[in-house]
Amino acid sequence: MITQILLLSYKEKLCYYLLMKTCRLILFHFIILLTGCGVFSTKPVTPPTIQVDQLDRLNADIDKILQNPIFTTASIGIKVVSVESGDVLYAKNAQKLHHPASTTKLFTAATALAKLGPNYRFITSLSADTGTDAQIIDNIYLTGKGDPVLQTEDLEKLCDSLVQIGVKTIRGDIVVDETFFDSVREGPGWMWDDRPFHISALSIRYLVPDKHAENRAIACGHFLKDKLTQEGISVKGNVVSGKVPTDAESVAEHLSPPLSQLVKTMNKPSDNWIAEMLFKTIGAEVKGEPGTWQKGREAISEFLDEITDGQNTYRFVDGSGLSRYNLLNTELLTKLLVYMYNNFELMPEFTASLPIAGVDGTLRNRMQGLYAEKVLRAKTGTLSGVSALAGYTRTADGKVLAFGILISHYVGSSATARGIQDSIGDILTKFRLESYTEQPLAF
Repeated sequence: MITQILLLSYKEKLCYYLLMKTCRLILFHFIILLTGCGVFSTKPVTPPTIQVDQLDRLNADIDKILQNPIFTTASIGIKVVSVESGDVLYAKNAQKLHHPASTTKLFTAATALAKLGPNYRFITSLSADTGTDAQIIDNIYLTGKGDPVLQTEDLEKLCDSLVQIGVKTIRGDIVVDETFFDSVREGPGWMWDDRPFHISALSIRYLVPDKHAENRAIACGHFLKDKLTQEGISVKGNVVSGKVPTDAESVAEHLSPPLSQLVKTMNKPSDNWIAEMLFKTIGAEVKGEPGTWQKGREAISEFLDEITDGQNTYRFVDGSGLSRYNLLNTELLTKLLVYMYNNFELMPEFTASLPIAGVDGTLRNRMQGLYAEKVLRAKTGTLSGVSALAGYTRTADGKVLAFGILISHYVGSSATARGIQDSIGDILTKFRLESYTEQPLAF
């Protein structure tokens, strides 16, 4: 064969080599093709993959939940923000106004902590007219400064102070001073069938006025009078409203627990009474006595202007969210939440006041068995046709998120709305921002 090739002419040799080279190329590509089809290999072929961004998956998961038939008529506003970076992870109708219900208490708590301080205490005082005879005094004065958790036991201790200094006779009146607040007892826009509070700066919640007492301050005065009589102190005068004179001598004071504890007592069970007492107190301390709903509203508005860009649309008229005059959106909710979380001085008390999913407060029976249980902290809100949830959760990769969910204009039970909120809270809690899921390319 080799001899035959050598005897060929130069032109014939060239054609032979070109033919052989072409055959080898064809054979090589044929083998590659068979290998790709699995003829020469049993190893499975892995199709190309792409990376799917988790943020897109998060948005898709929430959007899927919002396909619920309730939203045929109901309205919803949602916003989710990273408290560390400020990045918006999800938003839907974040500018739309809703009735906030008890998420209003987040603004009351935040303003109180910022303007009054976590260590602020409410003072209820007992004082008396000056005199030379320690056993016989003229008027005594019981002054309230808006303590929302004042108890009958606290008044009894003030009474004991008079016993201890040897008072035998009060020949004047028991004057109750409630001028720290104005005389408007009910908040703007409260429904007539809501439980009446009859707010007063001198109040014991469960000491309800009777036929002898036209308001809560007078009821406190009558309780004090009865207690003094039981202790053997004669009271000649009556229980009347008035103002303590500047020259009266202080006998004793009762201090409430610190504000840091009171905001927890308010937010965990969503206590409307404490919220309204705080609201008027904020007004009195920031804008001057007497405390009013108008002044409380002005103080909160000024606080929000300080912590945001001031370009916010909202309306507050009370501190608890009972009034349907209140309007805000999830944009403002998340702005407040992000600010409070990043405020080193106020964050511990503020976040500690929020109910914990599956553990306590108004969330104790919600999200049990879900990722959000024992992790998510949020304030609930409920009115007829309104359900709200706003607070914080921690993702699976340790990121803290602030969120607000406002659902309104539905008919019937709030169970469906709450279930939607719980599902979204669970999605956020098991979410991982810094990871990816691979899926095969579709051909």
